[in-house]
Amino acid sequence: MSAARNLQAPQGNFLDHPSTHGGIIYGPFENGPMKLNLGVNILGTGPKACSFNCAYCDLGETSMRLNKLKSEVPFSSIESVTMAINQAFQKIHSQGPSVDGICISGNGEPTLHPEFPEITKLVLSARDIWMPGKPVSVFTNGAALDTRRVADAMNLVEHRIVKIDAGNEKLFKHVNSPLSRTNLAKVLAGTRKLKDVIVQSLFFQGEVSNIGTSDIDDWIEVIAVLKPKAVHIYGLSRPSAVAGLARLDEDTIYSIASRLERKTQIKAIVTP
Repeated sequence: MSAARNLQAPQGNFLDHPSTHGGIIYGPFENGPMKLNLGVNILGTGPKACSFNCAYCDLGETSMRLNKLKSEVPFSSIESVTMAINQAFQKIHSQGPSVDGICISGNGEPTLHPEFPEITKLVLSARDIWMPGKPVSVFTNGAALDTRRVADAMNLVEHRIVKIDAGNEKLFKHVNSPLSRTNLAKVLAGTRKLKDVIVQSLFFQGEVSNIGTSDIDDWIEVIAVLKPKAVHIYGLSRPSAVAGLARLDEDTIYSIASRLERKTQIKAIVTP
C-alpha cells in the first residue's frame, strides 16, 4: 500500500535504492504533507505483496495470489528488521540526515506481514532510543483492519493513513481491484476502529477514472462519515499499472478539495 502507491513513492537515497525497495530501509523521501520520511519496508525483496491491484499503482500489477503469500513471499524476519532499523536509526542519530518521521510501507501492503504488530512495536522502540519525538506512520489499504491485532498495532503509531479512492462499491472494485472478498464497507468499518485516522486519496482520469460528479459526491459522503483528522489528496505522479491513466490539472484537484470543504468543513491538504 504500499498503501496508496503513488502514496507518494520514495525519492532520494539513503541505504537502499528507493524505487525497488531493495532492502528494509529506504529513503529518506519527500512524502507530501508527511515531509521527509525514512521508509521501513517489511515485505522483503520479492514481488509486490498486496491485497489490492490498484489501477494507479507505480509498482505495477499485483501478480502474487493471496493464498501464496505465506509460502512464496520472503517476508523480512523480526531479527533482520531489528538489526536494520537499529543500524539505520543509530546512523541517522549520529550522522544525519535529519528526517521528519518514519513510515512503515514499502513493497506492497505492510499489514500483510504475519508479524506486523510485533514489528510495529520494534520500530517504535528503536525510534524511542535513537530518534525520539519522530512520528511513525503506517500506510495501509485498510483491508486487514477487521483483524483486531492489526488495528491495535495501527493505533500505537502517531499517523494512521488509510487510502480511500472511491465512495461506492462499484468504483472501489474498478479502481482498487481487491484480490480478496474485501469490499469498501469492510474497509470503512475497519477504518472507524482507528484513532484520529488520516485519509489519503488519489484522483486521476483516463481509461479508468474516479472524478465523475457522482463519484466525488459519494467519496465526500464517505469522508463525512469517517470524520478523519486530515485528508491528503494527491494527483497521479508516476507511471501506473494500468495504461491510459492521466494526471489531472491542478485546478481540478483543488476543486475536489474545495467541494469537500464546502460540504463537510474538512480542509484537505493537496499535493497535485
